[in-house]
Amino acid sequence: MHMKAAKKIRQLIASCEDPGQVQVLKDLVLSLQLGRPFELKRLYDIDIHYFDMALDLLKEWRFDHYISSRSRLIEQLFAEAMPDLLEKPKSEHPPETV
Repeated sequence: MHMKAAKKIRQLIASCEDPGQVQVLKDLVLSLQLGRPFELKRLYDIDIHYFDMALDLLKEWRFDHYISSRSRLIEQLFAEAMPDLLEKPKSEHPPETV
């Protein structure tokens, strides 16, 4: 079963397991969310299990950011194109009169 890194981190926080290691992950999440710098060396100071979780978090964060950016782009394009899309198609030939 594949579990998202954020969910794993939430479970670690709830379990109070190894607070020093978990604090590094919490700080990483806050840095990503707030767009603040994070000292990468801190990741080398944690056990491999937590390090791998941090890498998973980074991968998921990047993917989610990409999806979010793509969604915003699509929204913007639809907003710009909406007047043209709503405009009635112009016929090349005038309608016939009876």
